[in-house]
Amino acid sequence: MRKTILASAIIALGLLSGSSPGIAYPARPESARVWYEIEYFPVRLVSMVASMVWDAPTGMFQDSVKGAIGGTRCVARNIGNENGTYELVAGGITGGSVGLAAGGTYGVFHGLAYGMHHGFVGYPSPNSGSHSMLFQGKAFVVPYDDNY
Repeated sequence: MRKTILASAIIALGLLSGSSPGIAYPARPESARVWYEIEYFPVRLVSMVASMVWDAPTGMFQDSVKGAIGGTRCVARNIGNENGTYELVAGGITGGSVGLAAGGTYGVFHGLAYGMHHGFVGYPSPNSGSHSMLFQGKAFVVPYDDNY
């Protein structure tokens, strides 16, 4: 009971003083942000185009390799032994080529969308976890194969 009364008194005092506890800095005028966005817009467009030019072929390459591995493993697993030599050869001939083409097609659109978004908005921080998993082997998981 005492805690609720004390909390209510603190909230009322904060509201009466005109400040909220979550705002530490005064509000920046909206006109400054708008002017900044107007000046920075051409830079965003150039960055977006450059990112799309780079990310489309790299996305196609990455996803075609993932698709070829996934298609090979999927066919080899359905034939019998996923790690068998003959099954992997048969899977590479049939499923690998299909996975290569499907992954490359998907990769072009994936790369364009990735480049368009991150070129305009910005790439994530290296410390955010997106690139830190690269050296742990988690970036090479094949999404087309459920048993990779």
